[in-house]
Amino acid sequence: MTWYKHTLTKYKKEIIYSAILSVLFSITLLLWHFGLGKSYVWTKIEPISAPGLFERYFYSAFVFVTLGAFLYFMRFYQFLHGIIVGIFDDWRLYKDVKGFIWVGLILTSYFWVIPRIVDFLRFFITSLVFSYIHFLLWELLWL
Repeated sequence: MTWYKHTLTKYKKEIIYSAILSVLFSITLLLWHFGLGKSYVWTKIEPISAPGLFERYFYSAFVFVTLGAFLYFMRFYQFLHGIIVGIFDDWRLYKDVKGFIWVGLILTSYFWVIPRIVDFLRFFITSLVFSYIHFLLWELLWL
């Protein structure tokens, strides 16, 4: 079992209870907001910000779980080992090329993958869901 599966299964109850509590608290705040007589206004929310460039551990773990795992699954590193160590007999070159690939994956994650994930989470999940619940409560309570 991988470390993240172990952690998620270990704290499964706490994660579920926290999510339920957060949703119920949000709905309670929306009902209280409408109880004060406020009108509906579409709200753009951006609570999720992209991690900074120097948060090395996050990016390394993210690449390990996503892009790095894909390359490992496709046996790319075994192919690379066969070429560099098998043909050229240079273990150090293999380590250097693998490190260069890893840095490239981390930079790809930082500049391309993570910003798109953050934008997706910002707009489609947080902003739309909050605004639709807000709109439905406004429609149900005031019409």
